[in-house]
Amino acid sequence: MQMLSKNDISELFLAHQELLCSYLRRRLSSEIDARDLAQEAYLRLLSVSDRGLVVKNPRAYLYTIATNLVHERCHGELPAGRRVSDNVMLELESSEPSPEEKAERQIQLELVDRVLLELSPKCRAVVTMRTRQGMTYREIAELLGISTNMVKRYLSLAVARCRKQLRRYRD
Repeated sequence: MQMLSKNDISELFLAHQELLCSYLRRRLSSEIDARDLAQEAYLRLLSVSDRGLVVKNPRAYLYTIATNLVHERCHGELPAGRRVSDNVMLELESSEPSPEEKAERQIQLELVDRVLLELSPKCRAVVTMRTRQGMTYREIAELLGISTNMVKRYLSLAVARCRKQLRRYRD
């Protein structure tokens, strides 16, 4: 399961836009309607990010939204027995982690924070810009005056050090 950021949703939509439009076109027989519903599905998926909800399979959820939109467009509503609101679907797919999972996650986050403090300021800045601000490699490179390859190197270094620390913890 993962919490979706607006950046994640945009990447997901861009990666699947043509397939989603093709899927919708087969059901609607109209290119314009298919593109409209694909856009509406994208906007509804963005609302998931706004509410900070967790989705198990974002791609499947996007197609579920699209299918529901087709039924709404063609039939005015979903067929009896298939009416499921987006909120109900999210509640079914969302699950609150157990206290043990929360404690484990907290320990892991503290370990990662320690590793980040050990990194050079520039490396730490790259990690922060990418993970917390959702910036692209190019945006980070331009802002810090380094190449995109250097951005990738800093991220690889940070990930490798975090993995090493987490392995030590597990052992």
